Amino acid sequence: MKSLRTAAHGVISSFVVIVLLSGCAHNPDVRIGHDQISGSIAKGQPDYLGCVQKELGGSSSTYVQKGDNTLKLFVNSTDPNQASGLVEVYGAGNQHQYAAYQRDAWYDHGKLLDAAYVCSRT
Repeated sequence: MKSLRTAAHGVISSFVVIVLLSGCAHNPDVRIGHDQISGSIAKGQPDYLGCVQKELGGSSSTYVQKGDNTLKLFVNSTDPNQASGLVEVYGAGNQHQYAAYQRDAWYDHGKLLDAAYVCSRT
């Protein structure tokens, strides 16, 4: 009976440790994840983000926010902790850079990252 309790205690302890570690491994902000791409663009900021939206099609809701020399395209939510993707375009004059981030890119084979890259080349 004592060995059964010890085994049950060990299983429960292991389960708690796994749950805690998996919670710590989750990064809520989409920009902290490892699915990302960046580079420079030849287009202006609005044209580039328009291209990305077109490449995504109607499969996702997108929201554009404007800041100082920055445009951000959020996918599914304007909250970086809830968004499934984010494309930031920044720079001034003819020098523009982009950074694209996608949460769980494996799920749709990196559709947002592909769109960000393709649009940077056209």
